[in-house]
Amino acid sequence: MKRVILHCDLNCFFASVEMLYHPQLRNVPMAVAGDPKRRHGIILAKNVLAKQRGIKTAETIGDAKKKCPELIIQRPDYDSYSYFSDRVRSLYYEYTDLVEPFGMDECWLDVTSSIRYFGSIETIVSEILRRVKEEIGLTLSIGVADNKVYAKLGSDLAKEDSSFFIRSPEDVFDLPAESLLYVGKSAIDRLHSYAIYTIGDIAKQPCGRLEEILGKWGTTLWIYANGKDSSPVGIFGSHDEAVRSIGNSVTSVRDLYDMDDLKLVLTQLSDSVSSRLRRQKLYFRTVCLQLRDIHLHTRSMRMTLAENSDLGKTIFECCVKLFQERCDFTVPYRSIGVSVSGLSARKDTVQLNLLEERPDQERIRKKEEAVEEIRRRFGKRSISTLRMLEDRELSGTGSEEEYTFFPSSFHER
Repeated sequence: MKRVILHCDLNCFFASVEMLYHPQLRNVPMAVAGDPKRRHGIILAKNVLAKQRGIKTAETIGDAKKKCPELIIQRPDYDSYSYFSDRVRSLYYEYTDLVEPFGMDECWLDVTSSIRYFGSIETIVSEILRRVKEEIGLTLSIGVADNKVYAKLGSDLAKEDSSFFIRSPEDVFDLPAESLLYVGKSAIDRLHSYAIYTIGDIAKQPCGRLEEILGKWGTTLWIYANGKDSSPVGIFGSHDEAVRSIGNSVTSVRDLYDMDDLKLVLTQLSDSVSSRLRRQKLYFRTVCLQLRDIHLHTRSMRMTLAENSDLGKTIFECCVKLFQERCDFTVPYRSIGVSVSGLSARKDTVQLNLLEERPDQERIRKKEEAVEEIRRRFGKRSISTLRMLEDRELSGTGSEEEYTFFPSSFHER
């Protein structure tokens, strides 16, 4: 029996939640955007009226206002978004236990075994659409296919509050190559230089030719284009590979010119990432540091440890070492990202050397957990280092609202 995979995408999620709390926003162009004073002033989501005025996600508030001067800007309320995201996922679990998040507003569902209980694929899809709208007040687009990549493509093709079934590869062959999941600008530029423009063009290429053009990624892309993706829908949080990477990135409120400022930002990002790791009961082995300078040039570097860990102190020390070995402040930096990968639900066993002096890992862990508990009970700013108190401006970065969370489907290229 072929698999039946749904990809459920909440329509204009942040904006839709805001309109639930503020019904008057339904009748005006509105968008959810970050704080321009903290250099986060980009559009995160917009309602249909704003979309009709040409407002695009990820453009600056300034550019959006030029298109639509009357645009209403709402600051993001992540607690509310998390609440509604959890409510929708709880509803999905009534249809299958195979639910894999792909960000806060998207999920894959494997309902192959559920059909015999609900009667048909159409019944499951129509019920989910109706219940999310009536019981929660939001709308969905649902893509239906026999693999995750096509299901995601189907939800992109579906209109608001509707579904789109992809029954064979020929249904999508005429679509632009960039419609396919994980195909970014650099890959598109390479493909176009070889006169490859559509998903069908990719699918009809010899697999070896795509590998010559794009390396190993070319083989994966050929599999995706031909609808042969066999990756399972992961049960979120149930196994070691449920999360491939956890990270946090921030655009600093001011350019970073020296190590003192960089360390202040790295401390907060490292603490945020390690806190999420411990809540998920995960350990990391690889640390990645990403830097973007004032000219928007990005550098990424990583370090793999001999022994896995869940400590913020370890993440911080790895990032500092990476920077000192490979970077300098010839050009100031404006964005910093910290992520960890090589995740496992088990702590490594290590053969100790009696002559080797090792830091007291358990003591450090207890200290970090105590700080987390204080912040949980009394607020994120209830305890901090003296350096953070000296610099209130920079010490406002690194909150977990900005974390980037990658599910098992995330692919590094």
